[in-house]
Amino acid sequence: MAITFIPQNRRQKYLLSLLGAIVLLGLGIWGYQFVRKEPSALLQPQLPLPRQVQIDFSVFERPAFLELGEPRPPILPSEEVGKSNPFAP
Repeated sequence: MAITFIPQNRRQKYLLSLLGAIVLLGLGIWGYQFVRKEPSALLQPQLPLPRQVQIDFSVFERPAFLELGEPRPPILPSEEVGKSNPFAP
């Protein structure tokens, strides 16, 4: 039994060639954008310059802040925590 191949249609061959050309053209344009020396303005938007940051430490010298205590009481160990040897019977 012989295997026969259906000959390709010319229209399909031309469409495949056109698709390949479009893909190559797209890759060429995309590669050109990254190979150029200066980047395009579209790829790198202009960001504003950062402003100077100033911190006001005088808040820590106010009497209301100085009256604050510890945020929570210290944790003290109780007298009996458990057995000295937890594996002993």
